[in-house]
Amino acid sequence: MWHDDFEVSEEETKPTGKASVYVRRLWPFFRPYARRAAAAAALLVVSSGLGLLGPVLLKRAIDDNIGQSDLHGLAVTSLLYLLVQAGIIAAGFFQNVWLAQVGERGAADLKQKLFRHLLNVPMPFFDRTPAGKLISRVESDTEALKMLFTRTSVVLLQGALMLVGMSVVMAVTNLRLYLMVAVLLPPFAVAFWLFQRRVRPVYLEIRKTVAETNNLVSEALKGLPVIQVFGQQDRFGRRMDELNRLKFRGELKAMVLWNIIWFLVDFGEVIGVGLVLGFGGMWALEGKMTIGTLFLFVSYMARLFWPLRQISDQINVMQRAFASAERAFGILDEGEEEQDQVKVQGAECKVQSGPTQCQTQGIQNPKPKTQNSSDRLRLERAIRYEGVDFAYDGEHFVLHDLDLVVKKGEKVALVGETGGGKTSVVNLLLKFYLNQRGRIVFDDAELNAIGRHRLREAVGYVPQEVVMFPGTVLDNLRMMDESIPKEQVVEAARRCRVHDAIMRFEKGYDSVLAEGGANFSLGERQLLAFARALVRDPQMLVLDEATSSVDPHTEHLIQEGLEELLRGRTAIIVAHRLATIRMADRVVVVHKGRISEQGTHDELVQRDGIYSRLYRLQYVAGAE
Repeated sequence: MWHDDFEVSEEETKPTGKASVYVRRLWPFFRPYARRAAAAAALLVVSSGLGLLGPVLLKRAIDDNIGQSDLHGLAVTSLLYLLVQAGIIAAGFFQNVWLAQVGERGAADLKQKLFRHLLNVPMPFFDRTPAGKLISRVESDTEALKMLFTRTSVVLLQGALMLVGMSVVMAVTNLRLYLMVAVLLPPFAVAFWLFQRRVRPVYLEIRKTVAETNNLVSEALKGLPVIQVFGQQDRFGRRMDELNRLKFRGELKAMVLWNIIWFLVDFGEVIGVGLVLGFGGMWALEGKMTIGTLFLFVSYMARLFWPLRQISDQINVMQRAFASAERAFGILDEGEEEQDQVKVQGAECKVQSGPTQCQTQGIQNPKPKTQNSSDRLRLERAIRYEGVDFAYDGEHFVLHDLDLVVKKGEKVALVGETGGGKTSVVNLLLKFYLNQRGRIVFDDAELNAIGRHRLREAVGYVPQEVVMFPGTVLDNLRMMDESIPKEQVVEAARRCRVHDAIMRFEKGYDSVLAEGGANFSLGERQLLAFARALVRDPQMLVLDEATSSVDPHTEHLIQEGLEELLRGRTAIIVAHRLATIRMADRVVVVHKGRISEQGTHDELVQRDGIYSRLYRLQYVAGAE
């Protein structure tokens, strides 16, 4: 049952770090905006101080002005009261605006950090983490975190200031009555501590369920035609219902815990006001306390428990935020692909897609020189797979003791049954994954000793599923690299036989692609992928050739474009089309993770082996 797939285990929802740890890790994202945050905090102190003056002015109006029939004094007190309230409103406005800016900018920086990190995480991470969950972590979790440094920080600081300030004023005004009220505060501190321990695992569970829901929606929308054709709408609907029930149970549990705290706060306020009215009223009747003082205490009691109520509310928000932080930092704790090692002015530096980090003192962020054709990694002799074993999960091996040699300038076609290991061979060459045993040698250097960035810069890659990004045709063909002139892109498109397809649009190369390149046919998108690889004039090519059925004219264009792309280059092709296989210098049959046969197409057909059987089943039978 699908239901089991979406149950969130107790281990998964158990918090793994202290709140203070997450605050320390979050702080660097908000630190650049500390000045504005400090200014907002100063205004918060001002507004809190002014808030304490309100009841004091009312006490003065009752005891001194009204009690003594001082009309002028009452007018002055009233004016002061209005000015105090205006100051509170003005300070609150700027304080909220500035803190909102801090929160938005800090959350945006964290989101950017998460996204850039994901771009450099090794492929195995994505094998075990669905895209929908990652979308939830990058978008929803970062949005939840910004409240921690805006609304939550304001309420906690303001609540603390108000509690301390009101305690001081009440103690100075009437210590005996204040001590009676102060007895109520310790139980609330214990209740808040118990509440945060119970509610945080609940919010972790809710965030995980939200991520599962996002993933379900993402996968369902991508596969909607298949779902509709096979009539699976009800089954996916039930799957969503199960997730909604899980989220409902989590939200209900959190709401019950939260309302318990609210009940305690309300109950405490009732008891506090009752004590003040009972004992304070009795002392006022006996002349031991003024009516103004009694009014001040009653007014402060409502204000005293309002910060407690707000703090309890923000504990709710804090636990959601820390649950989000735990998930966000789970991504940042994933290791990135190893960085390339280069020499810059005698210093050893690490170069990745971001700034260079130098280990030699005094050299900071040197910009690596743009590599020209002579600086690029070049194959001089051959690529050799020597006794390579590989498993995606580290246990179930898909390649076994694989030996393969691809000489410079040679075009090798990998063929075989689905799941035989063909794509794994090219995945290892591109270092999407690392082999567990054996080695892959590039000329005389082991592949693991060559940085990913330098290796991939020398290889043109055409995946089976053509990926098009938001933007124009020109953006996609030169991969947003504006240093590549448009003329170079147009020339590559002409050679790959896709120029005419592009120019049928009014804006030509400046035409905006529909989502996924839907305004081009499947065959045209493959030609665009060929052109994108050709633009950078790579010495080597890795192609996972598409199997899409296209019309004869487009098929002819694809073959012409492929011939142009392969001309003069070393290539490893996961081949499906017979025309592509015949174009290769050598055909290698990968069967159950091993190389079972290799030779030319004609040689293998004559051997009556695995390739011959595949040929008869796939091509001869298909042609009849």
